[in-house]
Parts: sequence; structure tokens; C-alpha cells
Amino acid sequence: MLRIGVELMIKVNKEVQTGIIITTMEDLVPKDNLYRKIDKHVDFTFIEEEVKDLYSENNGRPSDPIVMFKIVFIQYIDGIKSMREVCKRIKTDAAYRWFLNIPFGEDTPHFSTFSKLYERKFKDNDIFEKIFINIVNQADNYGMVGKEDTYTDSTHKKANANKNKFENQVVTEVKKRRLDLEAEINEERVRIGKKEFVYNDVEETKNIKVSTTDPESGYYHRSHKEKGFMYLDHRTVDGKSNIIIDAHITKGNVHDSGPLISRMEYIEKTYGWKPKKCGLDSGYDSLEIKEYFDENEIYGVIGYRSYGQGNTKIRRYEFKYLKQEDVYVCPKTGIILEYRNLSRDGNKEYYNSKGCKGCPYLKECCGKNKYRKIRRHIREETNESARLRRLSEEGKDIAQKRRETIERSFADSKCNHGFRFAPYKGVLKNQHYTWLSCAAQNMKNIAIKVDRLEKKYEKELNNSDLSSFFPILLLFFQKFIKTKTYSF
Repeated sequence: MLRIGVELMIKVNKEVQTGIIITTMEDLVPKDNLYRKIDKHVDFTFIEEEVKDLYSENNGRPSDPIVMFKIVFIQYIDGIKSMREVCKRIKTDAAYRWFLNIPFGEDTPHFSTFSKLYERKFKDNDIFEKIFINIVNQADNYGMVGKEDTYTDSTHKKANANKNKFENQVVTEVKKRRLDLEAEINEERVRIGKKEFVYNDVEETKNIKVSTTDPESGYYHRSHKEKGFMYLDHRTVDGKSNIIIDAHITKGNVHDSGPLISRMEYIEKTYGWKPKKCGLDSGYDSLEIKEYFDENEIYGVIGYRSYGQGNTKIRRYEFKYLKQEDVYVCPKTGIILEYRNLSRDGNKEYYNSKGCKGCPYLKECCGKNKYRKIRRHIREETNESARLRRLSEEGKDIAQKRRETIERSFADSKCNHGFRFAPYKGVLKNQHYTWLSCAAQNMKNIAIKVDRLEKKYEKELNNSDLSSFFPILLLFFQKFIKTKTYSF
């Protein structure tokens, strides 16, 4: 019961929601809304120019291509799962309508409109790639793309496929050959008085799982990770502002290192530059990639990868290599292990069977073998230079920065932009929507950082003693903004 004289601070609004509000779309959207920033700092007018040849001049239903693509960008920027849900929210969200230039009272596009446009106009051309590249170039015009260093890695996206519905298929592939390496091996064998090897194509037979739901996906199985049918996004970001400069989709059963060299060449061809430094994890530890870095003068840092050491307690690195004599020296007895043979895969073999006989450290060093054999690749200098880069102070900084850039980019994509799942089937369609997703992520990156920098400069100008010259400085600042020459 209520006490007499005590007034409860409760207000119940019983008015019917039929009040007339006189306002504008401009007043409904807060000044610091993200979509205002994107609209201010990202230019979308190029889309109309790119797609105009796909539309008929006098036939069909008219549609605004910029609005259509903006709807997809809204979906990825806010991480909304479906186009149907996006179009439902557009009906009631003032910021979405403001961004799309659709005032309240006008109908919004149907959720199936973009899907129909994709099938009828967009899927057989490169409009998605052009949009992605244009957004990267806009970031570059702002000075946000750091061309000094890049970071590459891959992450998996769950395919729209049941992991229990598959067929086992036997696939036969011809193993890739390194003809230049084979020629070098035979040349070296002739020099040491050995017979040349005869190299032939080697066929590899694999038993793989093929999804009956999405045959283009690949079965992903790695230790300590979820197994299932996946797609892989091989992504490259810059080291300055974490702008995504490449995103390449493959099946889930493709090795991380496979597409790297072709994607580095793609970046150089597309943007006209190649990085001076590159950070990778241990999955990219291959001789071919290291040689590519050396040939192109790229300071490539690859994460440490441990290899099996066998049962020996005296490790390979304890043996001292004398480059001039091309021999190894035993760390315990000083016995010289001489270069004796060269294997088919390019490993030079060093051993001294007579010197190891009767050695007190034989069991500790060789296990069940009768003598110790050290293997050194014919191109070991390439491995050693990569190791020195990794252990250098600069290499350690690159390794640390890799965790803060590409790993952050993947985390942002999966947590905020709906990147955990591939809602579409097929490599090509997933590639198209990945370009749009990464373009949306870049737009958000551009808008937030450029807006923050603008406010910083405005604050510095307001706090300066040059108040009398402020109008002139403001005009210069506006021109500075227009030319998009920021210093991040």
C-alpha cells in the first residue's frame, strides 16, 4: 500500500503512437554516426561508371546500383547474417535510410533484388574485384596504405555444407617438379663423380572427402582446429593501417603456402608496387618462398617451425660447419664429417663411418645407427639467410607486428563482419562476396581513422594562437582534405 503524501516518481506514457513529428532525415541521424563518416570519406560514384554497360538503356526495371551495393556493405559492416534481415532493418533504421538516400515514406528494395542482379548481371564479370581495388586505392590516396611491409596468412570459413555428407574420391595428381633444382643436383653429382639422376613425373594418389552439398569446398583437417568442409581466405594486409590489400578464396584443403607467390605477383601487378618486408607464420616455411624473397629483395620473415630431431641427444646445430672446407666438425671428439654424397632431393650427406667407430658418444649421438650422418641442402644458404632474418631484431619486430595486423584483421572479420561462415556455395561466389566484405571492412577502417585525424587537426587549429588566421587555415585544411594527403 502507498503511504499518504508520498509521491512515486513513476511516469507511465499511455499516449498512442500517432503523434505527428516534423523533422528531416538529417536531424534524425547523429553527427558522429558511422555511416555519416563512411559517406563523407568514401566515394561510391565510381560504381555507377563500372556497371553502366551491364544495364539496358530502355529495357528492364530501373534500379540504383550504388544503393544495391550499399545494402550489401551495410550487411557486412554491421555483421548482419542475411539480406532479408538487412532489408527489414532498413525499413525502420534512420541511419540506414540516410546512407541509402531513401527517406521515410518511400519503399525500400526487396531482399531478393540484389540476388537477382547478381545472377543476371554481376556474376560473370569482375565488378566485385574492381570495387575492392578501388576502395584500397582510396585508402592509398589518404596515405593509409603502408607499402613498406605487408603481412599474409589464411583463415578458414565454414562452408554451407554438412560435414557428414560426403563421398570418398581417389584423386591422382602429378607432383610439382623443380626443374632448376633437378638440373643443379645433377650438375653437382657430376662434379663429385657420381651418376646423374633420372627424374620423371611422379603421380600422387590421394583419398579425399568431397561434399555432396558443396563439392567446391574442401575438407579442412588440422591439429587443434575444427574439422569440416571449409573455404580458405588467403589475406594480405599492410603494416601501416591494417588495410586489406588482397583476399583470395580457395578450397579448404589447399596449403597456406600454395598461393603466396602468385598473390604477391598479383599485388605488384594490381597496385604497381611490392613490399620491402613481409611477415608470415611457420606454415609458409618452404624453400621456394624463401628463394622468391631473395630474388625480389624482400625482407621476408617466416615463423619458426620445429622439425623432428630423432632420438639423438647431440643436435645437428651443435656440429660446426666449415664453409671453405665444406665439412662438419663433431662437437664432442672433433672428428671431421666429410661431404660424401648428394641425394635425389638435394641433400648433401656428410659422414665419417670409420671415425665414428668406437666413439664413446656413439649411442648418445647416433642412437641405433652405426655412424652419424648430417644432411645439408644444396641451397642451404637460402635457409640460413631466412633464419638470420627471423632471429634479427628487425625480424622479431616484424613477427610481433604480424600478430597485431593480420591476426587482428581476421578477428575483426569474424567477430564484427560475419566472416565465420560462407553462406554461399562455390569458390567464385564466395570470392565475389569476400571482396565486398573486405571492401566494407576497409571502408570502416578509412572512415574511423580519417575522421579521428580530422578532429585532431581541427582541435589543434582551435587551440593555436593563430585565431585571427583561422578562416584562412580552415580553407587550406579543406583543400588538404580534398587532396587526401594524410599522414598516419
